[in-house]
Amino acid sequence: MSGGPGVSEAGRQRWRAILPLAISAGVLAWLFATSDLSKVGDSIDARVLRVMIPAMALYGAATLWLEARSIRRMLPEAPAGFGMWAAARIKCASYLPGLLHYTLGIGTVAVLLRRQVGIRLGQAASLVATITGTDLLVVSTAAATAAALSGIEADGLRTGIAALLLAAFGGGLALLRAPFSLGPLDRLRELAIFEGLRATPLPRLAELLAMRIVFACCFVAGCAAAFYAFEIAVPVSTLVTGTLLVALVSALPIAVAGLGTSQAAFVYLFGDYAPDETLLALSLVLSFAMLSLRALMGLAFARELTRQALRDAQAVET
Repeated sequence: MSGGPGVSEAGRQRWRAILPLAISAGVLAWLFATSDLSKVGDSIDARVLRVMIPAMALYGAATLWLEARSIRRMLPEAPAGFGMWAAARIKCASYLPGLLHYTLGIGTVAVLLRRQVGIRLGQAASLVATITGTDLLVVSTAAATAAALSGIEADGLRTGIAALLLAAFGGGLALLRAPFSLGPLDRLRELAIFEGLRATPLPRLAELLAMRIVFACCFVAGCAAAFYAFEIAVPVSTLVTGTLLVALVSALPIAVAGLGTSQAAFVYLFGDYAPDETLLALSLVLSFAMLSLRALMGLAFARELTRQALRDAQAVET
């Protein structure tokens, strides 16, 4: 009886590791099988490199500053010497584990914050969850709003979705911070994962929201650079809507760093503006550039933290 649960847990861990690889490989194999690979290769030329290399360098610098600022501002208090650079190194250390599995990246930040700042693991996990949840809110709401503003069919529905998301977040935040008892719900709102939303001053939450909006804009700008590099003209509203939907798809922890799923999303969402082979090439170059950038940042700026995180992040994987 005692060996059963251990074997079952080991099997679940293997399944969680294998499934994203299988999905990424399967979707990419399907895309390659249904595309003319010679046209995919021909779409990548020197112009693409001239545009993408500086664009990705700017993207990396801007987003890392935003990530470090978000972490630093969400900390209620930090030890002397823990500034923007220390927060940036912790974020860099999460990039390589995050490439292996989304939850490993999240767990890495929580584990390293607990060690370097001295806060409880639950508090660190709540901080990370608050930032991640804000990203989800921003991207979902912005995608729905951009789709509505584009004037395409069902814009009223998309406006309603955006309003519903904002109302749900605002209502949930109000309940978490309510000064009165919620009866049976008190136990739920006192969970450690909600500590960031419950205890962080509202001006800091507003600052976090503003920073994550800028972060989403940086992602859209990086994608826009890729469309420019491949000389694909796309209306601004479609570009914003499509790239944010790609971000949502890529964030789903069902594939390795969004590989395969993001390529399929690009081909589907922008199929009216370029051949499938060109869109596949664009999405592959963009994914390779962003993954390489994160891997290099992890190795260059937080090598020892990355090694530590790869050993320890499994402890907080969900």
